[in-house]
This record gives sequence, structure tokens and C-alpha cells, in this order.
Amino acid sequence: MRAINLSQSLVEKGHMVTLWSSDFDHFAKKHRYGGVRTIQHSDNLIIKLIPSRGYKNHISLSRLLDHAQLGFNIKKMLKGEPKPDVAFLGYPPIETAWMMSKWLKNKKVPYILDVKDAWPEILLRGVNKKLRLLARLALVPYFYMMNHTFKNAAGISAPTNEFLTWCLKKAGRIKNSNDCVSPLTAPEMYYDETETNEAAKWLDSHGVTDSGIMRATFVGTLNSAFDFQPIIYAAKNNSIQFIIAGDGPNAEWLKENSKNLSNLIFLGWISSVQIKVLLERTSVMIAPFKDLSDFKMSTTNKFYDAMRSGLPIVSSISGATGDLISKYNIGREYSSAKVDSLLNVLIELQSNEDKIKLMAQNSRNLYENQFEFSYIYNSIVKKLETLSS
Repeated sequence: MRAINLSQSLVEKGHMVTLWSSDFDHFAKKHRYGGVRTIQHSDNLIIKLIPSRGYKNHISLSRLLDHAQLGFNIKKMLKGEPKPDVAFLGYPPIETAWMMSKWLKNKKVPYILDVKDAWPEILLRGVNKKLRLLARLALVPYFYMMNHTFKNAAGISAPTNEFLTWCLKKAGRIKNSNDCVSPLTAPEMYYDETETNEAAKWLDSHGVTDSGIMRATFVGTLNSAFDFQPIIYAAKNNSIQFIIAGDGPNAEWLKENSKNLSNLIFLGWISSVQIKVLLERTSVMIAPFKDLSDFKMSTTNKFYDAMRSGLPIVSSISGATGDLISKYNIGREYSSAKVDSLLNVLIELQSNEDKIKLMAQNSRNLYENQFEFSYIYNSIVKKLETLSS
């Protein structure tokens, strides 16, 4: 999302862009073409896809092998490539960022490193404390690649001030004029009447009607980053309708543990127009993240999607996101440590429609004032233009 949005913003300003990406789709868990592919997307945008083996789970040995292969393959593909004026590197994957940073350093090309996740530290998240030192020793090559990539970046981009502070500490320096906070916002999406009507009919057929009932929605990948137990508990003890749109490794567990709940509906993967109509029929967005240290530093695209849609956010994350929610009154925070905490928050909102409307308006206003798409991406473009000169 970051890569294509920034690429299009650069093209609109008249720049020529080469976008390097993996042939393997991280979210759909399938290959796009199955090999090396160069796509002439437009006159000023070329997309180069890097082959790799693929993987099934977000955190797994297969993913580590996939990323190692990506790094090896991009090294081969970079031979003979003309050097750019400036570069913007996504991080992770560690291996591709490291290989590209070495190539850019050799070519004396400055780059901004866009850090979205605290790799490789998140790999230690589920390791028993007694084994953590041993695990960290095993990850020494990854920490080496991270340090090299961070320290050679002319600038660092991160989704929040808290995350940028963490990155600068890893880079071993203070903030400079090339560093920036770049939230993961997305542009407004517009659809014609036929598309929206078809999406509305599809949602109607799945029991998600435009009836004005209290509805709480989650859209995303059903993986280990989220704790869905509070949602199941709330659905068992309240008549609010819960919508889960997405798929992933935890889908079957979630369905099995909520199979008798008529007010919890699974939609699977849905299209962007279906998401738009779904959010128009939603009262609050739920972000049931596990309250982990790397999540506390960041604010994910789910929160900006909710703001853009003018919806209150009910979240289990403290830290940067919790501060944002409380400071601007755009939602409520619940405790992931207490299974009934989400239920209690939703009951509070269910009995106060005016409170929901106020938070919804605050949410949209905050997006327009601080996180609007063109403002964020034009700012990155200006950073790259300045750096290239």
C-alpha cells in the first residue's frame, strides 16, 4: 500500500519511478506471476517483481527462508541497473532493505528508510524468557543487517513520533531534516452507483443490512497479532452485531469458537467497494490488537481507515494509539487483559448514540486536519525531492 501510493504520488509530480516488490503477495499468500516480471504500469512507472518461494504463516521459518531468497534474488537483479537519484526503502523485509542499502551506498545514492515494524525484535516476542538470550544470538545476522540499513539511511520515515524515536535510537543518531513521521493513510475511494448498489445487495444477502442497528466491524487479516476472544465474549453477552471481514491463519479457530453466535458474521475477504459500503453501515470499528510493545509505538492503517470513514475506534492498544484516542475523543480503549472490558465499552456506547456521533465527527475531523492522504504523501515527495538535489 505504501509503495504504490507513494509511487503514484511521485508520478503525479512528474517523476519517473521504478518500484521493486515481491512477486509473492503477503496478504493473499499467493504468487502474483510466479517469477521475475517487469511491468510497464505507465509511462513514468515501472514495477519489477522479485521471485521467492512464498510462505503460509506471518511468523514462520518459511517466511524467513522466503525473505532470504528475496534478498539473494534482488542482489542478482540489481546488477546492471542504472542508479536512481534517490530511493525510498520499505523495512521489513530486512534482507531486501539491506541488499538495496548496500547497493545504494556503493552507488552513492541517498535513501529514506520507511520502517513499519520492529523487526527483528518482534521475532523474540513469543520466545520464553529463559531462551531469549539464545534466540537473540541466533538472530545476530538480522540485527547486523538492521544496524547497517538504519545507520546508512539519510533519513528515516516512521508511522508515529514514538516509532521514529525508537528508529533513531537504533540508528545511533539524533533527528535530522530528512527524518519524518509518515502515517499509513490511504486515499479516498470513489465508486459509481452500479458498483455500490451491487456491494449493498451482496451485504444484504449476508445479513449486513442498512437497518441502523448497532454494528461493530473488524476488517483485516485474522492472524496472531489480534486477540478475538473479547469479541466472542461480547457477542455471547450482547445483541450488538459483529462483522469480521478478512481471512488468515486464525480463521478456522475463530469460526469454531463462535459457530453458534448468530450476531457474529464472517464475510471473508471482501472488495474495496464492499468495505466502503460496510463501513457506511458500521457504528464502530474494532481494533483487537494484542497490547505488545511494538504495537504501542505505532498506529496502523486500520485507525486511519476508521478516521477517514468517520467512525469511532474501539481499541485494545495503549501507547501512541491510546493517547490519540483519548486526546481527540475519537473512540474508546479497552483492556485486552480483561475479557469483559470490550463488552462494557460497547454497552456504554450502545446506550448513548450522541456520544457515538460526537466521536465519529471528531474522528473525521482529525483525519482531515492531520492525516489526509495528499498532505502526508506530498510531504514524503518533498523530502525525496530535497534529498535528491
